[in-house]
Amino acid sequence: MLKCVIFDLDNTLVDSDLDFAAIKAEIGSSEPILEYRAGCDERERRRIDAILSRHEERAAKSCALSAGAEALLEFLSENGVRTALLTRNSRASVETVLRRHGMRLDCVLSRDDSAPKPSPEPILLICRRLGIAPSEALMVGDFLYDVQCGQAAGARTMLVHGPHRDKFTAEPDFEVKDLREGRKVIAGILRTEGRE
Repeated sequence: MLKCVIFDLDNTLVDSDLDFAAIKAEIGSSEPILEYRAGCDERERRRIDAILSRHEERAAKSCALSAGAEALLEFLSENGVRTALLTRNSRASVETVLRRHGMRLDCVLSRDDSAPKPSPEPILLICRRLGIAPSEALMVGDFLYDVQCGQAAGARTMLVHGPHRDKFTAEPDFEVKDLREGRKVIAGILRTEGRE
């Protein structure tokens, strides 16, 4: 049974103008940012953290809720499905977004709380905290790492079309154009389980 939906943040729950190309250019690396940071010394990590913090806070203060996000969160609450947030962003920027938009989720994990996606570790941690099995969770995101993370943890996956969709290949359980369509898919899952 579906007991929890785990959401990515940028370009999933919120429309974000976080410019990863600009961040990488400022850092001076074309590698994935957190993976590059992991191999750096302490001084370089502090420099990267300052760059990330500046970009993430700016985006957190300007982002808008994605179409259908509020209605989907209400729908899940009404149907007894718990919600979680899993992002590679900082805890500080996540708190800014949640506060601005009045969002409340049952569990929130940032890069400060666990290994980042695509590691399965954060989904497994969310499931332990909520007392559910990974197979009872659905990971919803817009990028390859979301799908890889969910699949590695043993959760179902839903890919929402975002600005980077044409840059990777993935085979999620479900693929939708936005969260409004995602709500219909989740409603179908709940109907199949006899819960709606």
